[in-house]
Amino acid sequence: MVYLRQLNATSPEEMIVRLHPLLQNPQAVLISHTPISEPVRWEDFRRAARAAMAAMQIELDGEKAVIKPNVTVGERYADPDCGIGTHPGFVHGLADYLREHGVRRGGVYVLEDPRDTDDNEPRHWRGTGYDRLAEERIVKLRCPTTHTCVKKPVPQHQAHPTLNVSRLAVGPSTVFINAPKLKTHNLAITTLCLKNMMGVVNVFDRHYCHQAWQEIPPELRHDDRPRHEWMDERVHTLWQEGLARRLNDTAKAVPPHLNIIEGVVGRDGTGFHRGRNYPLGLVIAGVNMVAVDSVASYLMGFDPAQLIYLRMAAAAGLGSTDLAALRVYVVADGAIVPCPDLTALRADPPLRVIRGLAGEGEAFNG
Repeated sequence: MVYLRQLNATSPEEMIVRLHPLLQNPQAVLISHTPISEPVRWEDFRRAARAAMAAMQIELDGEKAVIKPNVTVGERYADPDCGIGTHPGFVHGLADYLREHGVRRGGVYVLEDPRDTDDNEPRHWRGTGYDRLAEERIVKLRCPTTHTCVKKPVPQHQAHPTLNVSRLAVGPSTVFINAPKLKTHNLAITTLCLKNMMGVVNVFDRHYCHQAWQEIPPELRHDDRPRHEWMDERVHTLWQEGLARRLNDTAKAVPPHLNIIEGVVGRDGTGFHRGRNYPLGLVIAGVNMVAVDSVASYLMGFDPAQLIYLRMAAAAGLGSTDLAALRVYVVADGAIVPCPDLTALRADPPLRVIRGLAGEGEAFNG
């Protein structure tokens, strides 16, 4: 096994989490497939998470674990099975595994704003399924409100010279695990590891899509009609670029130790209420967000080199989108082996995205 470094570690003593040696390489991505029932049950998500963690041979030595799922607006939808966010059963499996493999006693935290509002009021998490995990003392729930955040400088920033991020995610003796949902998004096209990191930012500052929209020249975005009646490719591209700059800044300020995408059930459409769920049984994991997002996007049916946020992340030196250069592995009988045919694992039919462009109809696949 090989140790992963703690955030900003400078000596071997600061290396805190062990991982299968093949997956230490930032070009390495693991795909784990677990057979699932129909309909998909909580236990399917839990089992998929445990199988992937076991294959990766994750071991801790008394550190905290902070898991960042996608539960944005979870309180609003209040349905763990809606497909919009990371299923709590998946995080249940991650937490179970960590508690059996060296995490600090009582030291598994879930970090997210399940309400997505600009205030420091307590989040109740009701109906998300994560409230159940907290009640059973499997995890502790935390939200990046003002008094729980710390300013982090962003090297070679593109939008924000500093970011106000959760102190919990960047604290000492902490293993930070990014656990997004496999789904499409009306702006980013795919919303995976890089975009999930928005939820680490202070609740008042995390609105990257709105910030990017305000950067577009007013003469291009000033129209009283609904956007889907007039927005064209040019405006949408500028909007994507503004989002990508902010995602790059967040990736520099808060790099996770591990990224593990819940694709047990994927979702297409807008990323929210307009879309369909796809039972896939997939988990995609690795230490580099760009590499993991590239493989996941390909599996969804997209060309990662054509996705603006991934292209700009690669240009910023944050990772590679070149599938031929990445080392993709699968789990076979519990062991990690090279993937013999990545194309065979692609979703069929591919996931569709609803971008909301004028004249687009409902679907676009890049």
